[in-house]
Amino acid sequence: MIAHPLARELYAPYLAVGRYVAAGMIHLMETALARARDLAPEDPVAARLAAYLERHIPEERHGEEPGGGILEDLAALGIDTEAVRAQPAPPKIAALIGATYYWILHAHPVAVLGYLQLEAFQPDIASIEHLIETTGLPRAGFRQLLLHAQLDVGHARELEQVIDSLPLEPWHERLIGLSALHTISLLTDAFLDVVDGAVPGARRQPAFSDAL
Repeated sequence: MIAHPLARELYAPYLAVGRYVAAGMIHLMETALARARDLAPEDPVAARLAAYLERHIPEERHGEEPGGGILEDLAALGIDTEAVRAQPAPPKIAALIGATYYWILHAHPVAVLGYLQLEAFQPDIASIEHLIETTGLPRAGFRQLLLHAQLDVGHARELEQVIDSLPLEPWHERLIGLSALHTISLLTDAFLDVVDGAVPGARRQPAFSDAL
């Protein structure tokens, strides 16, 4: 998106997708925490996972409403956030989050760590500053990106340490890897749909293209 000639037009739909991802992260972590607590008495992986999630969930909230910080950024861009709230998640985002729920509840809550690998792939501050300059959009619309460019360096490092500290068996590792690959694959496709929606004549996702 940073190099795209329609970056200004793409940015708000990009943020809207990011809002679903951020809200989904909180809900997934809360579900994983509840499941990990249930398993903890007889499952050392679940017990240590619960301890990590108890620390990490408050760090990711950024307000009372999951994804609310991104809605504030969208409002700063002049977007009707009530219209955004009213739209269902794009199918690929729903498939991404839904699969992770399934693995948390029916395989092991450690699957959430694959979804959390997204914290290692935040844009850096220099790229965000370039995007602000290129788009000419209000700086207030980039607050969450700028915040996570700083915070998620430490969060990603902590996540690596947590994974290394868990007494994982091979099947746990495969589950985390599957979740991570599934997450980045579907999120990439969802963002490419945003780009396609901004290009005249491109194939679009009708349910989402009218959200903004």
